Amino acid sequence: MDDALIAAQNAVVAAESFGIGSCYIGDIMENCQAQREILGLPDLVFPAALLVFGYPTEQQKQRPKPERVDMRFIVHENRYQTPDEARLRQMFAARAPEGQYAEWMAAFCNRKYNSDFAREMSRSVGEYLKQYASE
Repeated sequence: MDDALIAAQNAVVAAESFGIGSCYIGDIMENCQAQREILGLPDLVFPAALLVFGYPTEQQKQRPKPERVDMRFIVHENRYQTPDEARLRQMFAARAPEGQYAEWMAAFCNRKYNSDFAREMSRSVGEYLKQYASE
């Protein structure tokens, strides 16, 4: 799987050099039964990524990129460091209004992890993994 993802990223970089945009589609891991049928996936094949390419419109090129979390919270040196609550509060301070951290974090969690989309993704990945448990 790593080789496929490395190849995909190389394709993204190459396409960018020609002015071609790309987008990873994470939904490929959802609805595993339908994806298996549509793509003719044999047992033990897991679609780790779907990548689409196209020429961006001028509006898309000019659109401001979303503000990201500061890299000091994302890049880890030598080992992963699990953030404590104080670090999480610091990381999300620009997004969570003062005094509303708990509410903002609950809404984030509901969008990211408790949504129908996230539940289906987890269910489908579990289905794919069942094949490996029986091997």
